[in-house]
Amino acid sequence: MQSQSLIDSYMDFDVIIPTHNRIDLLRRAIQSVLDQELAAHQVIVVDDGSTKDLSLVRSWAEKHGCVWERLEVTQGPAAARNIGVSLGASEWVTFLDSDDIWHPKKMMNQAHWHSDHPEFRISQVKETWIRGGRELQKPGHWEFSGGDLFAKSCERCSIGPSCVAMSRGLWEEVGGFDSRYGVCEDYELWLRITKSLPVGLVPGKAMVEKHAGHGDQLSMLVPAMDRYRVIALLELLIGGHLTEEQRAVVIKKVRQKARILLQGAAKRGLDYRSDIYRRVLALKLEEAGSAINPVVETLWHEVSSG
Repeated sequence: MQSQSLIDSYMDFDVIIPTHNRIDLLRRAIQSVLDQELAAHQVIVVDDGSTKDLSLVRSWAEKHGCVWERLEVTQGPAAARNIGVSLGASEWVTFLDSDDIWHPKKMMNQAHWHSDHPEFRISQVKETWIRGGRELQKPGHWEFSGGDLFAKSCERCSIGPSCVAMSRGLWEEVGGFDSRYGVCEDYELWLRITKSLPVGLVPGKAMVEKHAGHGDQLSMLVPAMDRYRVIALLELLIGGHLTEEQRAVVIKKVRQKARILLQGAAKRGLDYRSDIYRRVLALKLEEAGSAINPVVETLWHEVSSG
């Protein structure tokens, strides 16, 4: 195992924690970073326009050396994370959602793994799911893996935001999160990364507790989130420079997700949405024609209207 000094010299981590209107959960998340066996170079909290008073947790966080950035207008998790990364300078970037918790060995284990696998520019650790204080049994197809994750990333989010570490060089190359995505911004970023790079998986037990069940989760507030995933897949077809095999995977997933969305819209009597997904299914995606662009514009208009 590498010495602490060797890891410190090669693996300096910035930890970016976006938050909105969370107090106790945020303090718990920050404490899990402060408790790390390998100290972060910087812990950067981005308050994404909270309307609740976070002054007490801010004072506590700054007392413990955290950087606190307050956004006056809520911009969403993608923009908040991007701003957080821009405030740091470490060679490695990590994220922690403000409702999740890290095991004390999370960064240490990830640093050791990258020291042994310097060819990887991105990795993730395993996570457990917690709801109402109880651990949930994770379905097998949701278990994280490593290697070529592109096909899995087309199906669902194959990398946990609170589990990932990536080099700053990679972050700068891909351009960070796309702030147009109010949700599924992580799904979209992993598509752009996994089409070109393998992802490392740190072996061993889970190092992240992913907590769910509280009412302010975006996944509970935004309906039919696959709408955003269809947009991400179509935009990847337009400008993603995919291999023929990757294009085939993307086309298959677009049509699968569009059929499900069409069924849901029809069941709810949402004729406008139904018409949009009929247009998606009518596209000749194998030809990658210019007809995709106006459909994507319509999809963006539809999701922005609620």
